[in-house]
Amino acid sequence: MKKILFFALMAAMCTQTIDAQRKGGEKRTPEQVVENLDKKLDLTDEQEKQITELYKEFFNQKVSREDRKAKMDELNTKISSLLTDGQKAKFEKMKSERSKKKR
Repeated sequence: MKKILFFALMAAMCTQTIDAQRKGGEKRTPEQVVENLDKKLDLTDEQEKQITELYKEFFNQKVSREDRKAKMDELNTKISSLLTDGQKAKFEKMKSERSKKKR
């Protein structure tokens, strides 16, 4: 009886862990990404449109895992070219904080 209860408890715990991982793995749309950038960088309407188009192109590409970093760097360079000097500084800070979190 103890073994059955133990396995049932373990199964319940594993199921919760799997659900938590799925919920966190939801894909964001280009609009959601740009909305987040807008909150942090105070983008103009024209910048929002241009950056949204860049993200749509990026998300529609079929890129291998190995090429993804190079494509992301290319995307970030294009985005930086659209920003003002103050926005570029904030954007670079955001990128460095993001890379610190990954490590």
